[in-house]
Amino acid sequence: MATTFQESTENQSWLKCRLDKGMFTDERAVTYPPEGAIQKSVFVPATVVEMLGDHNGRVRVRIVVRDGRTFAVLPSANRDIVSVIRDQDVSNE
Repeated sequence: MATTFQESTENQSWLKCRLDKGMFTDERAVTYPPEGAIQKSVFVPATVVEMLGDHNGRVRVRIVVRDGRTFAVLPSANRDIVSVIRDQDVSNE
């Protein structure tokens, strides 16, 4: 069963990613970056993603900036963190 992600939407943004079906009907597999050699894939609740096309979509994340680098905290069970590669991958709308 998918983990429930309930957190304030304050300071949250959308991160462009690849979306696939999860192991359960109420979850999705999120991969960031969508393309490339080094990627991170995690399962998240289906309620925190938005499909934009075939496997293209976005996931609700919390953005953290440290020492000039931007990181996205994913809404996975372990709150996995990815380094944001392209600024245009993040949006507030």
